[in-house]
Amino acid sequence: MSTGGSLPGRPSDDATVVRYGQREVPSGLIVTAVALSLAAVGLSGAALVDNDVARWLLASAGGLFALCGLFALIGTAAASNDRFVFDATGWWWFSLDGDALLTWDSLAGVCVYSTGDAADDHGTATLELFPRGDFDRDHPLLWRRVRDADPPADGLPRLRYRIELTNIANVTTDVEQACSRWVPPDLWRGNKWQPKGYKGRPDRTGHRRRLRAQARTPAQPTETTPPPPQHDGVPPQDAVSPADPREEPRSGSHD
Repeated sequence: MSTGGSLPGRPSDDATVVRYGQREVPSGLIVTAVALSLAAVGLSGAALVDNDVARWLLASAGGLFALCGLFALIGTAAASNDRFVFDATGWWWFSLDGDALLTWDSLAGVCVYSTGDAADDHGTATLELFPRGDFDRDHPLLWRRVRDADPPADGLPRLRYRIELTNIANVTTDVEQACSRWVPPDLWRGNKWQPKGYKGRPDRTGHRRRLRAQARTPAQPTETTPPPPQHDGVPPQDAVSPADPREEPRSGSHD
């Protein structure tokens, strides 16, 4: 998302990369191990009991936990490369759900909201990115992060992208350092304290309403190029030639 000009296809070589996906791997492996352990208990119990109903219930529970463990392992491996990237162009987001780029010239301000010390693992922190002017509220990856709240300073819009920094792994400190390095000084507003419960929820109702309105909007007619005019000197092959007046049938009697 940019105000114009050509954009690079990838971040610069000296960009700051925050690989939060790798930090979430231990938590994902713990979930996988717990699910597979419960699956083993259920399947082992099904093999030991004599009651058919109990055997079926334990086997079903064991199979369900095994599937949950498998999905957790696959999801953890796939999301391990999720990352935030900061460079002179802007803020890049590479995730399992898709990629996004917000250039600095498309933003009116950047700050971090937190409910406590940035080093507090139990606190909540978010990266607040304030778009400049009109922007796509229904971006496939970012629409769930749009929030409407009072701005932290005069001149900033109410609408902003709110990116979670403490969902599983806390990357607040690394993001603040990256912002201090790469965000233009006139955009960077630092860390702003917020009361607990400030994060809010995405506008799902408005998102669906806007998508329905876009679907109902009729497509603009496209201009078609008219066929070239026919040349008088070369009539089409399938055109009917006029009759030769010398071959017109004679009528009446001869004198």
